[in-house]
Amino acid sequence: MPISPLPTPPSSSDPANFDPRADAFLGALPLFQTQANALEVNVNAKEASTVAAVNTALTAGLANAAANA
Repeated sequence: MPISPLPTPPSSSDPANFDPRADAFLGALPLFQTQANALEVNVNAKEASTVAAVNTALTAGLANAAANA
């Protein structure tokens, strides 16, 4: 799940380009937020799936160990 790169941030050491870079950088933040939130949802879903798979494997392993004891 890619996140678009942010534009070059403004720098006080480059006053001639500060305003346009600040506008571009701040203008890109809403899309960045949307993409970062989508990434969070994706990671959380994969975490839940992994936890469920581990619990299933653990339960099966314990049942197998109990049956072979």
